[in-house]
Amino acid sequence: MPIDLHPNCRARLVELVGAALPHLRVHNGKFLLRSAGKGRELLYRADEALPQKGPVYDSLLSYIDEQPLSEFIHDKLTDELRDAEYSEIEGQALCEIDGFSDAAAVATRLIEEFVALPQEYRLTFPLPYDLWPALPPSKSRRDLGPRVRTVRTNPELVNELPLVPNQERTPLVNGLLGLLSSDYGGEWKENAVHLQVDVQGFIGGYGGSSPDAEAQRTLRAFYGLGLALRLFDRSTKYSMATPRWSYFVHRTTSEATYEPRRRLELDENLSRAMERLGMHTLGGWVNSPERQASWSEGILGQMASVFSMGVKSESILLASQWYFDSVTGPDYLLQYVQAMVVLEILLGDKAATKDISLNELLRNRCAYLIGSSQEERAELHKRFTEIYDVRSQIVHRGKHRLSGKEQWMLSQLRSICRRVIQKEVSLLVANRVPGAV
Repeated sequence: MPIDLHPNCRARLVELVGAALPHLRVHNGKFLLRSAGKGRELLYRADEALPQKGPVYDSLLSYIDEQPLSEFIHDKLTDELRDAEYSEIEGQALCEIDGFSDAAAVATRLIEEFVALPQEYRLTFPLPYDLWPALPPSKSRRDLGPRVRTVRTNPELVNELPLVPNQERTPLVNGLLGLLSSDYGGEWKENAVHLQVDVQGFIGGYGGSSPDAEAQRTLRAFYGLGLALRLFDRSTKYSMATPRWSYFVHRTTSEATYEPRRRLELDENLSRAMERLGMHTLGGWVNSPERQASWSEGILGQMASVFSMGVKSESILLASQWYFDSVTGPDYLLQYVQAMVVLEILLGDKAATKDISLNELLRNRCAYLIGSSQEERAELHKRFTEIYDVRSQIVHRGKHRLSGKEQWMLSQLRSICRRVIQKEVSLLVANRVPGAV
């Protein structure tokens, strides 16, 4: 549904953007500069002319970010300039370039495209080779939720999501053929498994907008949930090279098809974390393709319950993101804090317990949630107090390293996190509506 802006607001936006465009500068006829100046100032004023609260504000925040119009215009112009002719001129005014000379007309067009948001996107994240067994070989697709799924390279995927634009069906999209075809050689890898996430809003040439961030959070939640439910495990392999994993962005068209838009890269930390994941063997029990397929299908069923339950599972998905970061992060101190945040997300609501410390609250809830006997609950009480003390030293005293014993306590903390997530998932599955995804 288009953005509902009052006509007076639209007119004001056209006025401000039209005034800003002549002040924007372009390098070599192709590269829009972000430097501060009159143009940026006017674009920021255009952001301030938008509603600052209410449904429209909330929509724009979810579609782009806190500065929706200026970011939208910068990304749109950046894309459009990719096809412009290269020149030796540095610091050229935007309005001196063919197609941008009429500032009022360009501003009107940009505002019309802006209010037409949201656009629908499908983001496809290839999984590392070691994780391909996560989708049983007998399946080409497993829906995890209304907008999340795992999918294997198959004819349907290849036809639906071309990596190279079809010249007869769609024109070359903003000169992005080189970006798209540089990975996978313009073709999907045979039998590869991917996580697909559908989002809406706007994704520019460099990513980073709210929909892009939302999809990456879903990716981290997928990995974190898989680690907690023992579908995945952290392997011991190490690569000297710095991995950079890419993902593909497709946008829906008016004909209800998908056009390739761009290939974006995940950040180095996330890429390296993905490289270190493997399939869990449950201590060697999952030792054949048949057992792997059976185990994977069962875990994917539990994950589907989480991804399809909406607000009921938001805390589990958020905790799973933090759990993934704790298990795969590069710094022990940060891992420790991230693991404790997992428990605070799931168990730390103090609304009705203002007279109890966070330590005592988490300790009691952990013990009674995952303890199966009085003895185990008592042991969890004692162990958790020691674990929480280390967290307090890190946060409040600036503790700079973990001793060998404290590293062992970190592993115990992550074990508690894993069991809490498992328990929360089992409770969610028990209350799942029959017939859900």
